[in-house]
Order: sequence, then C-alpha cells, then structure tokens
Amino acid sequence: MAVGSDIVTPELVGKHQFDELLDPSFDATHYAHELVRSRDTMELKADKISSIMTDLSATSSSLDARMRATVLGTHEQILEQVLGVASVDVTLEQVEDQVREIKQYMHALRTKIRVPYGQALEYTRQARNLQLATRHVRATSKFMQLVRRLAVQIPESGGRPDYALAALTLVDIERLVNTSDLCGIDVVDRALATEVTPRRQQTANEANEMLVGGMRRQHQSDVGSGLQILFNLGIISNAVDTRIQASIAALHTIITGRIDPRALHIGVREHNARATAIDGRDMVGIDTILWTRQEDMIDAVLASGLEVRVLERVLQRKRDVLRVDARVDASYLDVVASKLGDRVLALWWTKVVDTIAREIHASCDESSVVRQILTNNYPRLVQLFLPRLEPLLAARLGGVTSVRDLQSSVASVLISDEDTGCAGDVDLAQSPNVRYSDWGMRVLWTRLLSVFEAEYVNKAASRMDDSVSRCFPAPPPAGLVDAQSTWAQRHNTKSDELQAVSTVPNRKLVASVVRSVGTELEMAKSDARLCTMVARAATRAISSFVATTKDRLLSVMDNPRVVDPCAATAHPMTRSVIGLINCVEALRVGISELCQPADQPLTAPAQSVLCTCRDELQTFIDAQSDVLLDAADRAISQALLDVDNSSLWSHAEHALQWLQTQVLEPLDPRRSSRVHTMTDSYLTLFVHTVCVTMPLTETAKLRLASELPQLEFACSQAASTMGVRVTGDAYKSVRQMRPLLFMTSRELAQVLGERGAEWSSVSELDLLNHVVCRVATEEEAACVPHELLGCSRREWLGGVAGSEFVESTDVCRNKEMLHLWDTRNLSASCRAVVCECLNRMLKHKLADDLVALIQAALSMK
Repeated sequence: MAVGSDIVTPELVGKHQFDELLDPSFDATHYAHELVRSRDTMELKADKISSIMTDLSATSSSLDARMRATVLGTHEQILEQVLGVASVDVTLEQVEDQVREIKQYMHALRTKIRVPYGQALEYTRQARNLQLATRHVRATSKFMQLVRRLAVQIPESGGRPDYALAALTLVDIERLVNTSDLCGIDVVDRALATEVTPRRQQTANEANEMLVGGMRRQHQSDVGSGLQILFNLGIISNAVDTRIQASIAALHTIITGRIDPRALHIGVREHNARATAIDGRDMVGIDTILWTRQEDMIDAVLASGLEVRVLERVLQRKRDVLRVDARVDASYLDVVASKLGDRVLALWWTKVVDTIAREIHASCDESSVVRQILTNNYPRLVQLFLPRLEPLLAARLGGVTSVRDLQSSVASVLISDEDTGCAGDVDLAQSPNVRYSDWGMRVLWTRLLSVFEAEYVNKAASRMDDSVSRCFPAPPPAGLVDAQSTWAQRHNTKSDELQAVSTVPNRKLVASVVRSVGTELEMAKSDARLCTMVARAATRAISSFVATTKDRLLSVMDNPRVVDPCAATAHPMTRSVIGLINCVEALRVGISELCQPADQPLTAPAQSVLCTCRDELQTFIDAQSDVLLDAADRAISQALLDVDNSSLWSHAEHALQWLQTQVLEPLDPRRSSRVHTMTDSYLTLFVHTVCVTMPLTETAKLRLASELPQLEFACSQAASTMGVRVTGDAYKSVRQMRPLLFMTSRELAQVLGERGAEWSSVSELDLLNHVVCRVATEEEAACVPHELLGCSRREWLGGVAGSEFVESTDVCRNKEMLHLWDTRNLSASCRAVVCECLNRMLKHKLADDLVALIQAALSMK
C-alpha cells in the first residue's frame, strides 16, 4: 500500500521513521522485502514490523476522526450556500422576464420612430435634388445672360467692342463655370465653344497688342488699357512676365557675340577696307570698334529699358477699384511683384546686367587686349553706362527699385566706408541723380564694374609706386661704387659729397610723383568712389616715399657731425638732410594744390584723404626740421648761458651762422614762428645773462658794446631768412636795456626815477637783477640774485629756479616797501629776490639808496 503526500498529517511529519514512507517513490513491496532480507534477527524484524503497523493503525484512526469532524463542521455552511444559489436563480428568472418586456416595448417604439424617419429622409432627398436642379437652372440661366452680354460687348460685326467690360464678363463666366457643374449641358458646351472661347482669345490678343504698342510708343494710356483688360482676365502676371522675357530675349540676341574678339577684328578689317584717306587718318583700331559696339548695346538697353519703365509706372498707378474684396492700397505692381518675386524693372535689369556681364567677361577671357582696353579706360566704361542709363538707374527719378533687401548679398562685395572713406550714397559727377546706394547701380557695380574697378585701382597704384621708386633707385653695384671712389680721389672730391648727391632725389623726379598723382585723380574725378580709392592709393605711395626718406635721414644722422652746429666746417651731408626735407615739402605743396584744384574740385571724400595726407607730410617736415633747429637752439643757448667766457660767444656766433647758412637758407619749409621764437629767446637769454653778470670793467664794457650789436644783427639775419622781422618784445627789451647796462647804481637811481616809462618793455626780474648786481659793485655784503636764492647762475638763467627758491618766512619791515609789496602784483621770483635783498640790507645795514633803487625799478612797472 503506497502512502503519498496527500494524507500527510502533523503527526507523521514529526516522526523520522516515516520519512521513507512519505517519499513519493516509496514501494511497499520493496520495503517489505528489504525488511525480510535484513541481517537482524527474526525477533527484531517482527518487533519493527509490529511497531510500524501499530503506528499506522493509530494514525489511520486519528485521520478518520479528523475527516468526520471536518465534514460535520462544514455541512451547515454548504447547506446555506445551496439555499443562496436557489434564491439567486429565482431573481435571475425575474430579471429575464423584465428584460423581455423591455425588449418588446423598445421594438414597438422603434417601429413608431423608424417609419417617420424614413419618410423624412425621402422627403429631404427629394428636396436636395430639387435644389440642385434649381441651382443648375439658375447657373445655366445666368450663363446664358452673361453670354448674351458678352455678345453685346464684342459684336461679331459692326459696333465698337468694349474689351475692358468684356474681360470682366469673361472672368464672371469662367468663375461661374468653375464653381458650378455645368459640364454635359448641351447649351453650355455649345456656347463655350462658339461664343466664349473665340471672344476670350480675341480680347487677350487685343490687350497684348495695346500693351506692346503702348510700351513702344511710351503711351501710358494704351498701356493702362491693356493692363486693365489683362487684369480683368486674371492673366496680368503671366502677360507681364511674357513681355519681360521677350524684351530680355531681344536684347540677348543683340548683345550676344557683339564684342566677340573675332567679330571685333572682322569689324576692324571691314572698316579699314573702306578707308579712303591717303594718310590713313580714317582707319581705326580694335578699341574704336569695341567702344562703338558697346555704345550700340547700351543704346538698345536704354530703349528697351524705357519701355519696361513705362510698364512699371503704369502698373504702380493702376489699382483695382471694381472688386469689392480688393485692397484699396494694392496696385497692379504689388499683384505682379507678389507673383514674379520682385518689381518688373528690377527683374528686367538684373537679367540684362547678367547678359552684358557674361558677354564682356567672356570677351575679356578670350582676349587680353579687350581686358586691357576696358581696364585702362575704366572711367570711360563707367561713363558708358552713365549718364546714358540715368533714367533707368536713378531711384529718385523712378528708376530701378527692388522689394528685396540686397544688404546681405551685396555687403560682402561692396567696398565699405572705412576702406573708401566715402559713404555708399555718394553721387557720381557725370550723373548727380545716381547714387551707389541705388539698387540698380549696386547690381551693375557688383556684377560687372567691380572687377575692372579693382584692376584699374591696382594699376593706378602701380604707376604711382613706380614714380616713387624712380626717386630712390637701387644702390649701384660694388664695382661702380669702387669706380666712384677712385674718380673722387683722382679729382680731389670728398666721398661725402658724392654720397650727398646720391642721397637726395632729383627734384624733377619728385615733381613727376605729384604729376602722376594728379593725372590719376583727374582721370578718376568723375566717380566719387573711384576717386577716393585712387586718393588712398596715392596716400600709400606717398607714405612709402616718406618712409624711404625717413630711413635715409636716420642713416645720414647717425653721424653726429651732420647736425653739429659747433663743428669747424659744415658737414656736406647736412645739405642732404635739408634736401630730403625739401623733397617732402615739394610733395606737400603739390598735394596741397591737388586738394583745391582751380578748374574742377575733387569730391569731398577724396579731398579729405588728400588733406589728411598733406597734414601728415607737414607733421613729418616739422619733426625732421625740428631736429636741425633743436640742435642749433641747444648750441646757441648753451653758449649764451656762459657768455662771460669769450670762447663761448664765438661758439654762439658760429652756431648762429650755421643755423642761417646751412639750415634756414636752403630750407624750403617756412618755419617762421619757430625761428621768431628762437631769436626772441636768444635776445632774452642774452639780456638775462648780462643782467646777472658781475660788475663790468672797461674791457667788459667794450666787449659788451661789440657783442650786443653782433647778436642783434645775427638774430635779425636769421629771422629775415624766414621772412620775419625782429621787432617783438624781446628786441624792444634789448634796445631799452642797452643804456642801463653801462650805468652805475647812482646813475641807475637817477635815470629810473626820472624816466621810468621809457623802460616799460624790460621785465621786472631783469631790472631787479641788474640793480642788485650794480649795487654789489659798491657794497661788499651784497650778492648777485642767484646767490641770494641759493642756486647757480645756470639754474637761475635756465628757469630751473622756481617755487623751491621762493618760500621765505622773513617779513619785510620797511614801510615803503610794504606798501609797494601790497600794491604791486609781483611775480614769485621777484618777490623772492626782493625779500632776500631786504633781509641782507637789514642784516648788514646797507645804504638806503638800494631801497630807493629797488623802488624805482619796481615802480616803473
């Protein structure tokens, strides 16, 4: 008997001896045989079997008791569930009966609704068919009325047809046929074939004839009538596009092959074959034929463009006022532009320019001669289009305008204001009404003229650069340099003189640079942009001239003897420096004349560029000439500061002579103001120096009487070289101070007290210095002014003594001096000298005549 897992009980699970019996693969027979064959004794085997049987019997009894208790416990629950199922069956039967009654009611109700609904659908279908039939009858009736109206408007014989109203009728007929399904109606098909289609074709033909004839005769009324008919027919955009394409095709036939190099050579041969003059003056070259044929092309373009312009003007003026749904502000041109993508004249001009550019570029690619002719005569190429095409290109005169914004496509190729120095709306001299900002001119320049303009400017710049290069030729080879040195030694000529000759450019070559610039500007004067670009190229060429000149000046000035005013003999290269500066001055004068030509002024942008170049040249000239003037100024000033040394006066005289003979006389630039300032400073410095010099002896007086006129004469000669007269305050101060230099302190007191107004040009500090110095001759305790202030004489004369020597805490106790001190607005330096002088007088008890003398000197002012 097999024991499976289905009867497993807690009692069995807890016993290990039954594990084997509970195994699903347990075989009772095999288990019994194993017990019998075991090696245990028979008693053990019997006891084992008996214990197992007892346990099994007890377990079986326990299992039966549990099963009985379970069945008795769940019987009542099962009975209750059975009763519940029976009640549910009764309820379901009742629900089925009610559902059955509802279905019968709904069937009856559906029958009552379906029959009237079907009848209503049938009546609706009949009404719709009747409505469609009525609509077709009405459409057919209206169609026949329109056909009869069309027959009245365009009679077959006799009467004047009204094509404008007929076009409206045709549009109404076409709209009616398209919106109503009239196909298959015999009367409609027959009327369309016999009445409508022929008259529609006749109306369209008549409108096209009126349009073409009006454009050819420039008759705006005929053009307007034709456009009105085409607009009423609804084919205005196609008709206008057809006219534009026809015009472009006609021009393409005229332009294509017109300036082909082979055709040009054939034209030259044919023309020269007909020449009859013995000297051949009526024979022409390829350039004449080229320009003649291009002029013919432009004339054809102008004639066709005027026709298209009339068409666009009429399109812009005409508006649809008959249709209710039409925009009041919308013109025919807006309608056409929305369909074609741009305005009529703009589309035509773009394609015509493309055709001309393609023909010219093809001819230039095939023949370098044609390219050279057009490039070298670029101003004439511009004049080929302007002013002839001014009616087409001038936007302010109703020329080419576009609804598209070309800024993005043209900005990359247009020359910017920074590059040209002129704005995009500048006018052309030959066509004041045309601007580069006009759309038509931008298209022409972008697609055709820009290439030739760039080449022309490059060639003009090359010509100007060549003229500059001729001014500074390349250095000779080494063998030639040795030969020149040998020749110089043989003829007792210094090598510096030969170098000076080779350093300075020839004046004629410098003048050729100005002529080259003037010629290029004159040729480009008619075009503001071209003139500005040529002016910038000229500025670059002149800048290279200045750069080369500067390099040569630096190489020459490396030798300090060249700019040494105190040298025993003047260096020959000094004249080379002056010559180089004079060359730049010649350029500046030439550019100044070009800025304001007498016959025809340049454009404002070009004048601005040239004026900037002129100012830069002037700055360079001033800077280089200042090098020589500064060297002379330093040498003369240093010599005058120590004029008490007899040798230094000779240095000053020599430097003044070097300034006059080596610098001012050969120098072309007029440095009048600088020279006037220099001579004034020399006279003032000399007076300052003499005033603070210790008391003069008889020998010193004789020397002073000799040197002062010499200084005045030398300064006068130097100033007169620049066209300036020495008549300023410094000269007056010297003339008034001269007699005071030879007087004693008593004489000074008497003269200053009696005739103080005569010395009004003399400075307070000079008078004070001179008074103090003269009193120092008689009073040992007195000192000269710079010693009173604690500085050297060179510092005092050089103007170093300033606020650092002015501060003083001493108080003046002289009542008269206090009054003078309060009433006079003295300079800081004069206040310092007066304070120290009064302090010294109080300390050493000097005579009162110094007080009177100082009062006299200061009261003169």
